[in-house]
Amino acid sequence: MKQVNKVFIFFRKISWALIVAFMLGVHNFYKQEMDSPDTIVSSIEIDAEEEDSTPKL
Repeated sequence: MKQVNKVFIFFRKISWALIVAFMLGVHNFYKQEMDSPDTIVSSIEIDAEEEDSTPKL
């Protein structure tokens, strides 16, 4: 029974580590996409211009 408990604890720690590593990887990907406030402002301005240029019915 002790071996089963040790194996369970091992897999629980490994799964926790993999989940944390995945979340950090996703966070770093999005942080690199929008890394400065200037790029965020420019992307908002571009989106606003695209919305304004659509023809209104």
